[in-house]
Amino acid sequence: MNEYFVDLTDGTRLEVKVNFGTLYYLGKINSIKQMEKVAKKKEPTDEEAIEIAAQIIYAVIRSNGRAVTFDEAIRLVPMDLEGMQNILDAFGEQLEEYKKKERAKSNMRNA
Repeated sequence: MNEYFVDLTDGTRLEVKVNFGTLYYLGKINSIKQMEKVAKKKEPTDEEAIEIAAQIIYAVIRSNGRAVTFDEAIRLVPMDLEGMQNILDAFGEQLEEYKKKERAKSNMRNA
Protein backbone atom coordinates (compact mmCIF):
# COMPACT_ATOMS: atom_id res chain seq x y z
CA MET A 1 0.00 0.00 0.00
CA ASN A 2 1.24 3.46 -0.86
CA GLU A 3 1.72 6.15 1.72
CA TYR A 4 0.22 9.49 0.81
CA PHE A 5 1.13 12.84 2.25
CA VAL A 6 -0.40 16.24 1.62
CA ASP A 7 1.59 19.42 2.07
CA LEU A 8 -0.79 21.86 3.70
CA THR A 9 -0.59 25.59 3.13
CA ASP A 10 0.64 26.21 6.70
CA GLY A 11 3.79 24.21 5.91
CA THR A 12 2.82 21.03 7.74
CA ARG A 13 2.82 17.65 6.08
CA LEU A 14 -0.18 15.45 6.73
CA GLU A 15 -0.38 11.71 6.15
CA VAL A 16 -3.69 10.75 4.56
CA LYS A 17 -4.84 7.77 6.57
CA VAL A 18 -8.35 6.49 7.18
CA ASN A 19 -9.38 5.51 10.70
CA PHE A 20 -12.60 5.52 12.70
CA GLY A 21 -12.20 9.21 13.47
CA THR A 22 -11.88 10.06 9.79
CA LEU A 23 -15.10 8.25 8.96
CA TYR A 24 -16.83 9.81 11.97
CA TYR A 25 -15.96 13.35 10.92
CA LEU A 26 -16.88 12.70 7.29
CA GLY A 27 -20.21 11.32 8.47
CA LYS A 28 -20.80 14.42 10.60
CA ILE A 29 -20.51 16.68 7.57
CA ASN A 30 -22.52 14.27 5.37
CA SER A 31 -19.72 13.96 2.85
CA ILE A 32 -19.60 10.17 2.54
CA LYS A 33 -22.81 10.16 0.47
CA GLN A 34 -21.51 13.01 -1.65
CA MET A 35 -18.22 11.15 -2.26
CA GLU A 36 -20.07 8.02 -3.30
CA LYS A 37 -22.01 10.03 -5.89
CA VAL A 38 -18.81 11.55 -7.25
CA ALA A 39 -17.05 8.17 -7.22
CA LYS A 40 -19.64 6.82 -9.66
CA LYS A 41 -18.41 9.39 -12.18
CA LYS A 42 -15.13 8.70 -13.95
CA GLU A 43 -13.69 12.19 -13.46
CA PRO A 44 -14.99 14.67 -10.88
CA THR A 45 -15.28 18.29 -11.91
CA ASP A 46 -12.74 20.71 -10.50
CA GLU A 47 -15.40 22.13 -8.19
CA GLU A 48 -16.32 18.65 -6.89
CA ALA A 49 -12.65 17.79 -6.40
CA ILE A 50 -12.05 20.97 -4.39
CA GLU A 51 -15.15 20.39 -2.24
CA ILE A 52 -14.29 16.78 -1.48
CA ALA A 53 -10.61 17.52 -0.91
CA ALA A 54 -11.57 20.14 1.68
CA GLN A 55 -13.87 17.70 3.43
CA ILE A 56 -11.23 14.97 3.45
CA ILE A 57 -8.56 17.35 4.76
CA TYR A 58 -10.94 18.48 7.52
CA ALA A 59 -11.71 14.89 8.52
CA VAL A 60 -8.08 13.76 8.37
CA ILE A 61 -6.84 16.74 10.42
CA ARG A 62 -9.54 16.21 13.05
CA SER A 63 -8.93 12.46 13.22
CA ASN A 64 -5.22 13.18 13.79
CA GLY A 65 -6.14 15.06 16.97
CA ARG A 66 -5.83 18.64 15.76
CA ALA A 67 -8.83 20.82 16.52
CA VAL A 68 -9.78 22.92 13.50
CA THR A 69 -12.99 24.31 12.15
CA PHE A 70 -14.10 23.45 8.64
CA ASP A 71 -13.21 26.99 7.51
CA GLU A 72 -9.69 26.63 8.94
CA ALA A 73 -9.30 23.29 7.18
CA ILE A 74 -10.37 24.83 3.87
CA ARG A 75 -7.58 27.38 4.18
CA LEU A 76 -5.09 24.54 4.61
CA VAL A 77 -6.05 22.75 1.37
CA PRO A 78 -3.40 23.18 -1.32
CA MET A 79 -4.73 24.95 -4.40
CA ASP A 80 -3.21 22.79 -7.09
CA LEU A 81 -5.48 20.33 -8.86
CA GLU A 82 -2.81 17.64 -8.97
CA GLY A 83 -2.48 17.80 -5.19
CA MET A 84 -6.23 17.51 -4.81
CA GLN A 85 -6.33 14.52 -7.12
CA ASN A 86 -3.63 12.93 -4.96
CA ILE A 87 -5.81 13.51 -1.89
CA LEU A 88 -8.77 11.85 -3.61
CA ASP A 89 -6.63 8.92 -4.80
CA ALA A 90 -5.07 8.44 -1.38
CA PHE A 91 -8.37 8.59 0.41
CA GLY A 92 -10.02 6.23 -2.06
CA GLU A 93 -7.24 3.69 -1.65
CA GLN A 94 -7.29 3.97 2.15
CA LEU A 95 -11.08 3.71 2.25
CA GLU A 96 -11.07 0.58 0.07
CA GLU A 97 -8.50 -1.03 2.38
CA TYR A 98 -10.64 -0.14 5.40
CA LYS A 99 -13.78 -1.56 3.76
CA LYS A 100 -11.96 -4.81 2.92
CA LYS A 101 -10.91 -5.21 6.54
CA GLU A 102 -14.44 -4.53 7.75
CA ARG A 103 -15.90 -7.08 5.31
CA ALA A 104 -13.34 -9.65 6.42
CA LYS A 105 -14.21 -9.05 10.08
CA SER A 106 -17.92 -9.34 9.27
CA ASN A 107 -17.38 -12.58 7.36
CA MET A 108 -15.38 -14.05 10.25
CA ARG A 109 -18.19 -13.22 12.70
CA ASN A 110 -20.83 -14.73 10.41
CA ALA A 111 -18.88 -17.92 9.75
